[in-house]
Amino acid sequence: MKKLLVIFMFLMSAFATDWSGKVDWAMTYNQAKMISEQTGKPIFVDFALSHCPPCKWISNNIYTNEKVAKYMNKHFVNLLYIVDEQVPPAEVRQYFKGSTPTLLIIKNGKLIKNQVGIQRSWISNPEEFINFLRVK
Repeated sequence: MKKLLVIFMFLMSAFATDWSGKVDWAMTYNQAKMISEQTGKPIFVDFALSHCPPCKWISNNIYTNEKVAKYMNKHFVNLLYIVDEQVPPAEVRQYFKGSTPTLLIIKNGKLIKNQVGIQRSWISNPEEFINFLRVK
């Protein structure tokens, strides 16, 4: 029995995704909104599904990249919703159309940038994600 438990735990960890990477994530939209109002930083929102391969790829390759995480933490209040496990508030859910990953940048309650799916350039160079994050 102990052997089966060890095998099960190994298999679970092999398929687990650490969604956070090196990015500092706000716990709720209200918290993100409050921090955004205090700091003037826009809110970055990632809508993901727990079984979505591109979503897991972003978590494993983008959010773990030191330069990307540093940029995100410096310039944004970051918020992640695993939509098959969490229900986002209506204020941000209105921008989610069901496809994942959906990435949003919101400033002063208004959507200023969005991306559905991943860009090919991110695969060869995760730091290209910073170009998407740059807000004019």
